[in-house]
This record gives sequence, C-alpha cells and structure tokens, in this order.
Amino acid sequence: MDTSQLRNLYSTPGRFVTVYASVDPTAESAGHLYELRWQDALAELAKQGVEEPLRRALFAERGDPREGGTRVVVAATGTGPDTGTGRDRGATRVPYARWLPGRGDIDLVAVGSLPNLLPVIDWMDRRVAHVVALVDRLGVDVLAYTDQPLPVNGVSRDVTPAPWHKTGAGGWAQKRYESRVEENWKQGAKQSAALINQAARDITAEVVILAGDPKALPLVRAELPIEIASRVEVVQGSRARDGSDEHLASQINAVLAEWNERRATDLLARFERYRSRARALAGAGPADDAAAAAAGGAVALDAADGPAQTAAALRRSQVSHLLLAQGVRADTPAWIGPGVTEVALDPADLPGAGLPGAARPVPAGLVDALIRAALGTGAEIHCVPATAAECPTSGVGALLRYPAPTSS
Repeated sequence: MDTSQLRNLYSTPGRFVTVYASVDPTAESAGHLYELRWQDALAELAKQGVEEPLRRALFAERGDPREGGTRVVVAATGTGPDTGTGRDRGATRVPYARWLPGRGDIDLVAVGSLPNLLPVIDWMDRRVAHVVALVDRLGVDVLAYTDQPLPVNGVSRDVTPAPWHKTGAGGWAQKRYESRVEENWKQGAKQSAALINQAARDITAEVVILAGDPKALPLVRAELPIEIASRVEVVQGSRARDGSDEHLASQINAVLAEWNERRATDLLARFERYRSRARALAGAGPADDAAAAAAGGAVALDAADGPAQTAAALRRSQVSHLLLAQGVRADTPAWIGPGVTEVALDPADLPGAGLPGAARPVPAGLVDALIRAALGTGAEIHCVPATAAECPTSGVGALLRYPAPTSS
C-alpha cells in the first residue's frame, strides 16, 4: 500500500474538508445523479460554514462519473505551501483527489482538523497486489495488478521453441522427437516462469494466481523461485479466447477475498496471543479500556489494546500494525499536537503539556488522529472484522515493533 500521498496531507496545518461521492456508471442517469450528490454535499458544507472558494475547489475536482466507484476529494485551508499533488489555490488547496474503483457505497462529508481517511485506508488495505498468469505449453500471458481495475503491466509471449507439439506420427524417430518436444516444454516453462517472477517482483505481488494447461502448470511452477512459488494459487482458466473470462475473474476475486480474510485472521490471532499473554502475566482477566489504561500499559507487552494504550504506543513510534475494527466510532474525541505522533485521549498526555510556549492541543476525531500517527511513523493500517472474538477493546489495537515499557 503506497501511502506517500496520504502522508503529505499532514505537512501543513489547517482545516480539512473531505468529501466522498459514489456513482454507479451503469445506472440510468448516472451523471445526473452524481451531480446531485455533489450539490447535496456542497449544500451541507455551506451549512457548516465552509467558505465558497473552498467549495468551488472541491467541486472542480469531482472527476468524470464514467470512471465509477467513489470519488474522494480532500481540501485544506492554511497558509503553508502546497506540498501535495493537487493544484495550488493560494490559501485553499486540494492536495488529494482520486477515484476508489469498486467502492460504490460511500457518501460522506467531513469537516475537521484532520482529513477523514478511514474509507481510503480500508479500500487500499483490500487492494491486493497480485499477478495473474495464464500458461500453456507454448507460452504465457502475464498481467500485474496493484490498486486499479486495469493491469499496470502486461505481457503475452510464446516462448517455447519449435517443435512444441507431439504429432504421434510414429516411426523410428518418434521417441527422439518426443523427447525433444518435452525438452522444449521445459525451456518454455523456464522462460514463462522468468516473466512471472519479474512481474511479481516489479509490483511486490502478495499473490500469484496461475491458470492454464494442466501439463504446463507444474512445469512452470517448478521453475519459480521459492519466495514466489509460496504465494501461488491455482485456478481454472485458459489462454484461449473461449469466453471463460467472466468465470476466471470470479475465481480470481474469490482468491483475493480469501487472502484478505486469512490475513485479517492471522493478524487478530497474533494480537490475541500477545494480549492473552500480557493478561496472564498481569494476573488480569478481560478488562475494559479504562482498566487497561489504569494498569499503566503493563497488560500489553507486544500489543496495545484499546484507544488509550494504542495512542500511547503511537506517541512512542512503537506501532507496526494499527488495527481498527470495521464500524469503529470515528468521532470519539481525541487531542493532537503539531507532531504527527502527538495523539492522546487526554490533552495532558501530549508532550510538553502545560509547559510555557507549548503548542495548544487541538481536538480531533480519534480514528483520524490515530491514522495520522500511524502514517507518520510508517505503521501499517488494517481494518479487521468487528465481530471477531479477538477484536481489540473498543475496536482499536496495535501490534508493536518492540515490547512496551511497563508504564505509558
């Protein structure tokens, strides 16, 4: 997940306005409906006191509804220079605007001291970098996908030298001819594997999906490096243009969905293992977040459980994986300082609180503040099922880079 653009949003302080507007390009009058959604969003912003220049800046970045999905636009007001990728509008900037393909269920308007990025993070977290390779005894078609519906790279190549087809003609040279064909298959498989390996490395693919000729598949798979072969999933499919693309696509989507589910399960299992160990060492049973915080962090050795402990770990740049349960209350109050790691549930916990000349704490939504700190310290952010028994307390937790100290 490339979050560099998101990190740039925090480079200049100010007020942020975030708009999500969804559209189904196949719906009747999709363009008209999309315009109405934007008019509703602008009317809501006017009610909240957002000035007209900023509203115009947002509307100008609404994009073409034929793209489909959800359009997210973040505008900021401040006096600093525009260090994002958007257009410089003086005091009003639009440093972030993009489509989220495949998400057509988000319509949101938010105004606050930080941008509302949870839907973007959730969408990014579900986009699995993967390679799809269709192989046969003649060659391979390789497609590499990152975070867009269309592949970022693709190659189709016939790599097996002739002859590559057994004729079964018989005769005194048949055995030698067939041995030559099989040797050519192996050479072709080696070349096909090299193309797959290169595509997987180029995008740091997490999954490699193979389909094709049952006789060619094991030959190609055997030529892949171990680190790539360990990520392989095999589905039914063919290089032939036989109208089976829709069936292949459904299988690919199922593989990616299963991968996401397995990853979430593994993360929560690690989290629960660390949390259970900490509770056992502390002699504590299941506790609410307030009790956990009162224990001074001693209940979390390799994990932080609940908003208070998680915020404390982020202040120490200690979090490797921030876990946010789906549906977690984004409007829980929190406080932030000028540094990206300065986040707390109580402003007294911020660095330099109460000291002369210290920056005044700014109120912010808890989830927005946690995301800012996680992005600023290079932590991964994952949305996990809220219904899982291993879910963090109050829907907020973290896996840590190193064991927590005994006090927060």
